[in-house]
Amino acid sequence: MKNIKNASLSLISTALVLASTSVFADQNSDANSHEYHDADPRNSSLRAAVFSDDEGELKLLAGGGASGLTSDISQTVGFAEYYTQSENARLRAAHFDSFGGVYVDVYQLKDAANMYTTGYMLPLGSEDGTLFFPSLNYTYVDGGDAYSTLNGLGVPLEGNEEAHLGSVNMYALHPWNDTHFSVFNINLGSSYGGAEMQVANLMWLQGIKTKVKDKDFNIMFEFKYDVISVQNERGIDETSEEVTASIGIDYRF
Repeated sequence: MKNIKNASLSLISTALVLASTSVFADQNSDANSHEYHDADPRNSSLRAAVFSDDEGELKLLAGGGASGLTSDISQTVGFAEYYTQSENARLRAAHFDSFGGVYVDVYQLKDAANMYTTGYMLPLGSEDGTLFFPSLNYTYVDGGDAYSTLNGLGVPLEGNEEAHLGSVNMYALHPWNDTHFSVFNINLGSSYGGAEMQVANLMWLQGIKTKVKDKDFNIMFEFKYDVISVQNERGIDETSEEVTASIGIDYRF
């Protein structure tokens, strides 16, 4: 099942070597006076979005947040996602302050598993305006049927009903101008307890900001490559790969 694979892959990840451009800690002296880019994870404005992939599944998203809860520069963000065909649901929340950002991610994969992720993210900026968000993550997977479903192959595994995964992730945002921007994300990860699995995800997103009756909308084109390897009961790795294309509209209130 494609959406279960993609969901699990996006929860775990590895490091991307930073580009040769110099980087620096990206903190603002006054978050209330700073306007974050729509694709910046720290943006706490209200939002509603709908995405459709190349197989017709819709992802519905809504959320928002607040600034200044713990300091003048803090940002608190949360949102929910729902997938119409698979009926999967996801809740995410993050809090950013001078120390960086901490976040939690709860993903319910219908009839398969529950996934719980927590992590630390460090916002970095560069002289050309590119923003980097490296993060370290831990994911706990709870569900005996999840592993045969994750790779879409239906292979029997060793009977583990849980997995513990460690990972790192790199999210990068580059605004080309006031209307066009690109996002790149890479994550790779591996389990260190429970079911044996290795996963990877690459994502490239192109965004265009436009106006409809004086309202700002982001039109986004997303391409993803996912791969997962799961060890079956005979100790043989079973691997599955997939490429997904999506288009979406994101409205910021």
